[in-house]
Amino acid sequence: MTVSSPTYTMSRGERPVPITYSSHPPAEHVPTKKHMECEDECAEEECLDPDKCGNDNRPPKPEHLLCGWMDTRPLLPITLAVSTVIGMMVMMLLQLPLVSRLFDVSLVGISCVSLAVYGITLGCMTYAAFSDPGQVRKDAKLALVGEVPLPKRAYKSWQYKRPVRRFDHYCRWLNNCIGLLNHREFFAMLVGLLAIAVFGIAVDVMLAISMINRGFWSVELLIILHLAYSVALLCLAGPILRIHLGLVSRNELASEWKRNDFYVAKSLKRGEFVPVNDLSDDEFNSLFDSFAYDQKRNAFDRGGLKTVSVSGVYRGGCLTSWVNSEAARGTA
Repeated sequence: MTVSSPTYTMSRGERPVPITYSSHPPAEHVPTKKHMECEDECAEEECLDPDKCGNDNRPPKPEHLLCGWMDTRPLLPITLAVSTVIGMMVMMLLQLPLVSRLFDVSLVGISCVSLAVYGITLGCMTYAAFSDPGQVRKDAKLALVGEVPLPKRAYKSWQYKRPVRRFDHYCRWLNNCIGLLNHREFFAMLVGLLAIAVFGIAVDVMLAISMINRGFWSVELLIILHLAYSVALLCLAGPILRIHLGLVSRNELASEWKRNDFYVAKSLKRGEFVPVNDLSDDEFNSLFDSFAYDQKRNAFDRGGLKTVSVSGVYRGGCLTSWVNSEAARGTA
């Protein structure tokens, strides 16, 4: 049996297996101490307390609502959007004019590029947060009671009345599910946030060094604050984008990654590679760090750029929608 090596090493804790309408769930494992420790190093949808913010399977518990009634989930999306807008204003009104003056760079040119990046990022953020992630059609109600099979990879989330096609995950930073119709915008938003963070750090460092030499201390505090914001944004968006780059390159959904659908390990008892969900609890724990991605188990992984093209992130050098690619293959 040939097993392909994982694109990168990621830790993921054991999670409850969500019940879908299109496949049988793998065997569950009882969470152990090792599993719980790995919760701190997983994707963004699992890095906060699910009791307070909700997750793929359930909303926040009532006892974690502010004053017993106010849902605090919108605070994360509001924080992300407001911080991005404030960062844009500082960049456009303070930093870029300073860069233009100190380094003799065209202010119009760098302002246009910056506005384009911020505009695309905020636009994708808004769309991914407020759009329908891809619920099945209203005339597919029979699928909910099992009379008609749902599209592959569809999943019934607590957030929507109908199952979401190509369900990836519930993103707490957007307070919305990521699925067939907003996955592209979610990915583009991550790329934009990372670009904003890297560019912001570069500008802040250059300005800070220049101001120390020239003695412009009046705006030094704002530069330092923006640098701290850029570093924090890089630490947040960088690991998330790294995870989703690997998932997209394999046409693997975050929900499938969390369920270990396509991962195998060499069983010490059987002496052969077996699906990790077929391992006993003891073997699951002992072999946790040696889980390997098996491309043969993922029917949607076509390898290399073909997989990325089918996923809808790259096709002919531009972003395209997953709708056409998935519908054409009958998997939407």
